[in-house]
Order: sequence, then structure tokens, then C-alpha cells
Amino acid sequence: MGSCFARHIEFALRDHGITIPTLGFRVPAEELMADTGLPTGILNKYTPFSMLNEVEMVASGDDDGRRFLIETRAGGWWDGQLHSHETVTLERGLRRRRRLRELYAGAIADSAVVIITLGLIEAWWDAAEQIYLNDTVPRSIIDAHPGRFFFETLSMDKTVEAVMRLVAALHALNPAQKMLLTVSPVPFQRSFSGQDAVVANGYSKAVLRVAAEVAARTYEHVDYYPSYESVTLSERALAWEDDLVHVRPSLIQRNVERMMAAYLGASVPELA
Repeated sequence: MGSCFARHIEFALRDHGITIPTLGFRVPAEELMADTGLPTGILNKYTPFSMLNEVEMVASGDDDGRRFLIETRAGGWWDGQLHSHETVTLERGLRRRRRLRELYAGAIADSAVVIITLGLIEAWWDAAEQIYLNDTVPRSIIDAHPGRFFFETLSMDKTVEAVMRLVAALHALNPAQKMLLTVSPVPFQRSFSGQDAVVANGYSKAVLRVAAEVAARTYEHVDYYPSYESVTLSERALAWEDDLVHVRPSLIQRNVERMMAAYLGASVPELA
């Protein structure tokens, strides 16, 4: 579970023969965010509360996800817990929610390890449903529901609370499961906080890093894997694509190799 960085980790793990349940999830191309090239990009999770929402939906036993769907003026429905600004019919939204619940329920029950990549503390609150959303609310939906959505930079305490609740909820569903926490190295390019994006991003990553550390020190079955440090402290030309936002696949692959060496005893190939 996590942002676009988590999606790339999935592909790298798959290439090493690891079974990743989320890679089997597909939606029609027109439901994907316009700028995503990843078929599973709709699963991107950015805030820890949005990750928690999905797990609590599974744990509830009878939550159909209807509270996640928000109606637009045009009569479409937007899922505030997915990474997509595209709207669908109510029937399609509920059917997709059923598939998502089945996906997460099966993945949590069957997986030996869950890897969570924490991404953002900049969040949007849905006052009508009393839940945090996953992504930025499209302007058209804000206009259709004035006074319903509010921006919030999550505090340190709230972020730690969300991560700890997430860890506890997953552990309750599968007590035998191990967990790896990471922090996405991908920076955001603009901030809704009013701060300079570089400053706001530094604070966001620091808060998420502390939350991951608290969870790893509290729970024996949780560990922190330092892919964030590996990327951000590496030579810029080796770590980043030309946009200085996305991580080069070669470094993602390297991190996965190190992860497998640390936890599975696999060998790490020499650098060419």
C-alpha cells in the first residue's frame, strides 16, 4: 500500500518471483488518472488515514464503501479513496468498491508480508462523511459541495495515531503477518499549506519518518526499511529521473535487491 513509489516496488518484487496480489487488479483505462501510465495506479494511497479507511472497510464486515463515493453536479460519482479524478456511475462505483474490498481482504489474509509506503501528511477532510480523503479534491467537486471539504496538514500526533491504528488494524486481521514500513522519497511539487514546496515536503517526510519509527519500535512484527534514505542520500544523477521528482527504476531495483538480501538471504549483484 502506498504511492507511486510503492507501485514500482511491486513490479521490482514481481521480477524477483514474489507474488504481489495488487498487481492483478485492473480497471478500464478511462478510469485511470490522465497522467498515469501504470495499470494499478488507481490504487495509489497517499495519506495514512486513507490507507486506514481501506483496512477498516475490510474489518467492518458489511461496509460497501458507499461513504467513499461523492456525487458530482453532472450526476457522476467520484471515489475519494482512489487515485483518480474520473467519475463513474453509482452502480459502477459500488461494483468497483466490492472488487477493492475483495482485493484487500484476500491480500491481507494471504500475504506473509505487507509493505506500506507512507507518502503525504497534506490531507483533505470530508466533513459530511467525517473521513479523510486520499487525494486532492477536484475543483468541480469542491464547487458542487461548498463547505464540505477542508485542507489540513496533519499534525505529528495525528500522523502517528493514523500509522499506529493502521498497523493495529492489519495485525488484527492477520496476526501472523510481518510488516515493512517505508517512506516515499518522491517529493511533491506544490503545497496547499502556503509554504514553499521544498520546506513543506521536508516537514512532511520528517513527520512520516518519525511515525514509521514509532511503529517499528512499538511492534515486534514491524520493521522500517530505509529506501527513503537510500534514494535521497544517493548521487542525484543516479537517483532521479530528469524531472528530479521520480526515482530511476535502476535505484528502485537496487533497493529491492537489498531488501531481499536483508530479509530473505538473497545475494546482491555487484554494480556494473
